[in-house]
Amino acid sequence: MDDLLAAILVLLPRSGAGDPCRVLDGLDLHRAVAYARLDPDGVTAQYAERAQTDDIATAEDYRRRGVRIEGGRVERQSCEEADGRLHVIERLGPAVAVLPDGERQALPREPWQEREVQLVVEHGRWRIASVRDPVVE
Repeated sequence: MDDLLAAILVLLPRSGAGDPCRVLDGLDLHRAVAYARLDPDGVTAQYAERAQTDDIATAEDYRRRGVRIEGGRVERQSCEEADGRLHVIERLGPAVAVLPDGERQALPREPWQEREVQLVVEHGRWRIASVRDPVVE
């Protein structure tokens, strides 16, 4: 039920969405489903038009090679909103690449990473505007 709520929050305008961390959870869920369906457009739809991300190129490469991803949900250790940005510590959860011949290969686990995420409402729904390493002062 929590996944459904997070997925729905993505569609609400800022005034109705409430917790931006839950909105990010929903965007992550939509992205994981798009990877599982070999749908790079579904991955792209989670980002603002001018967002720069490796995610979009990766999704297109997987589609071209016929590689589907199972799992791959983002695990989030923390999420806090400050200065109009989300400060998160996260990593890709367990994931398996399913190759066109059916072979299954576990993707390597990455360490926890600190990131700053900015969300925007674009074309009537939430999207990720940027993801970057935090600025160290």
